[in-house]
Amino acid sequence: MKVIIAGCGFVGERTADLLHAAGHEVIGLTHSPESAARLATVKPWHTAACDISQSAAVTALAGTLAAASIDAVIHCASSSRGGAEMYQSVYVDGMRHLAQAFPAAFLLYTSSTSVYPQANGEEIDETSFADPDRDTGRLLREAENIALNANGAVARLAGIYGPGRSFVLKNLLEGKAAVEGNHGQGRILNQIHADDAAGALAHLVTHRLSGIYNVVDDAQMTQRQCLERLCPLFGVKMPGTREPDPNRKRGWSNKRVSNARLRATGWAPRYASYFDALRDDPELASSILDLVQTAGEAPPPRQPNILLIGLMGSGKTTVGRIVAQMIGFKMIDTDHLIVEAAGKSIPEIFAAEGEAGFRLRESAALRSLLGKRGCVIATGGGIVTQPRNLPILRHLGYTAWLEADPERLARRTAMNNNRPLLNGEEDPKTKLERLLTERKPLYKALADLRIHTAGLTPQETAYGVMESARVFFAKMRK
Repeated sequence: MKVIIAGCGFVGERTADLLHAAGHEVIGLTHSPESAARLATVKPWHTAACDISQSAAVTALAGTLAAASIDAVIHCASSSRGGAEMYQSVYVDGMRHLAQAFPAAFLLYTSSTSVYPQANGEEIDETSFADPDRDTGRLLREAENIALNANGAVARLAGIYGPGRSFVLKNLLEGKAAVEGNHGQGRILNQIHADDAAGALAHLVTHRLSGIYNVVDDAQMTQRQCLERLCPLFGVKMPGTREPDPNRKRGWSNKRVSNARLRATGWAPRYASYFDALRDDPELASSILDLVQTAGEAPPPRQPNILLIGLMGSGKTTVGRIVAQMIGFKMIDTDHLIVEAAGKSIPEIFAAEGEAGFRLRESAALRSLLGKRGCVIATGGGIVTQPRNLPILRHLGYTAWLEADPERLARRTAMNNNRPLLNGEEDPKTKLERLLTERKPLYKALADLRIHTAGLTPQETAYGVMESARVFFAKMRK
């Protein structure tokens, strides 16, 4: 199948990846030549620049591609947060131009569940009233009708989130969240992970499923229900209430959107709920924490835990147990969490899944600690090598780097057979020297405290960690 995807943004790019991986020929359209050139350097599918709001540009593209050879066209271009004028040119005019230029193609238009104006918590399906009272909503419906009149499909997407994009969590961490109306419960949140949205678009196109389909996950919840779960998970206070914003571009609505029709075709979301995605998507939570930590007006609060980082053999578990006993914290070892979840030893994980599989499990173990407080957390030596882990490590608490020279570490680990990275032809001391060279900048950048443990007993090291952490958290409370 030969498919044009007009708009290779947050969802379009993912859809192109899925269709190409399934063996289809994909032509991804972007508004600017610069975007097309950027994608061409990193994607295996074809890219082209085309302003779909211009009839001449789309007609020229159709001549270049041989319009009759195109099996399907997906419109998922963005209005770039514009108003009614942009909706008209990108959505309505763009959809019309594509339909005229590729008359034999199956058309799929990506719309929004915002076309449903219901505000009383109603259960909504594809037969429900969808006649929005705002110009932007009416223009969405006009673009939908172009696809439907050509016996194509409309995918009404709920609120899209994914790595780097989650307005609910980002607003909460930045102190901008609130429960809006509905007697203190807030509106019902209908959401969909970007990967699941892309999967739905690919599913509809490859099966040529005509008609309207709601693309939403299985777990709609009110703002209050969502925030009451998020707040303890990220250690922030429950936000207050406010009246709905009457100037919202797509209006304020409150409805529970059903995905039953789409599910009946064989589609199912990988992430059944937003909280499943926070748990299982390796990048979601860390990417939003990173956004707020690096670009937010104020960093999110650090949690009252103590984390120990450093190379294998540096004494993290030993020192961690002593610190935990001193201050009455719970001791947690991420390696132990990995082994418990996998039901097999670390060498067995490496043998079956390689280091890449182990690192995924390590990141999952780290995410499972979100919401923990009053813990000393001993981490694996390589946990800092995965960029996704760093924002979560920063968020989880006060970090101490236990540093020791490679010769000392080699002696400590010589009799331990649970260190797969030290297996192989390379001498353990040489390997540890190389690992230290690679990881030292990462440890240094992350650590609140750096302790050279040479000449110190574990008890002395533990005392230094405990006292430094106590001072750090005392300053935070002021």
